[in-house]
Amino acid sequence: MNVVREEEIYTMKDIYALPDGERAELIDGATYYMSPPSTKRQRVLNFWEQKGARKRCGCYC
Repeated sequence: MNVVREEEIYTMKDIYALPDGERAELIDGATYYMSPPSTKRQRVLNFWEQKGARKRCGCYC
C-alpha cells in the first residue's frame, strides 16, 4: 500500500504563535526549530563586544 503524506504549510502567523523562548525559522512553508545559542558562542561574542569589534566590523551577530 502506497501512502502519500500531506505536508502542512506553515505561515508567519504560526511562527508568532510559538511559546516565548521557542526559536524557529520559516523556510518555504516549513518550520525549522533552532537550538538556543551555546555558552561558547555567547562568550566569544562578549569577548569581541568588549574589544569593540562589533562597532568596527559592523557584524550583526
